[in-house]
Amino acid sequence: MGAYVTYEHEYILILRKGGLRKYSKSETEIRRNSAFFWEERNVWFSDVWDLKGERQIFKDVGASRERTAAFPLDFAYRLVNMFSIKGDTVLDPFLGTGTTSLAALLSSRNSIGYDVDQGILEIARNKLLGAVNVSSKILQNRLQSHIDFVSDRKKQKKEIAHKNKHYGFPVVTSQETELTFESVDSSLEREHFFLKASYSRFNLQNSSKK
Repeated sequence: MGAYVTYEHEYILILRKGGLRKYSKSETEIRRNSAFFWEERNVWFSDVWDLKGERQIFKDVGASRERTAAFPLDFAYRLVNMFSIKGDTVLDPFLGTGTTSLAALLSSRNSIGYDVDQGILEIARNKLLGAVNVSSKILQNRLQSHIDFVSDRKKQKKEIAHKNKHYGFPVVTSQETELTFESVDSSLEREHFFLKASYSRFNLQNSSKK
């Protein structure tokens, strides 16, 4: 038939240097604000992710290679949120098109990235400078998905025992009660390839006006 099996999956290696992280009192509060929804946890911490791939071919950027090796934003966004808290610094020694740094920026984390290919850095720079519109879309989708999840759960007569203190909507676990979202208000270049972002509390009402 001319058909053949393709190898279309990759592995994620989860490694830790040293023992378990110990949080200070202030970090513990930040950790609670950095939580994620119960239904997100069930998907993110599963052993198989089904994500659509990214375009791999460069278009006239002067890069030294033909393919980007880029991965989807959702891929990096999940990992950043799963294994760090707001204010942490994420290091990407293979910056490429800047997807990991963008995920960190969208998640209120700092990031440092570098790459041997100078030609590709302009893509990363433009991606980070355009973070404002991406931020509102991601947070809108996360909050709306949770509201839809709560609605379906109520229809199924399943218990929702807690309430988020900042947004007022029901949540399944106590870990979600202090979860907050910050949207990117601006992403400005202070120096060449040194960007600084500003944030504000995000909610569904504000996002509908943008």
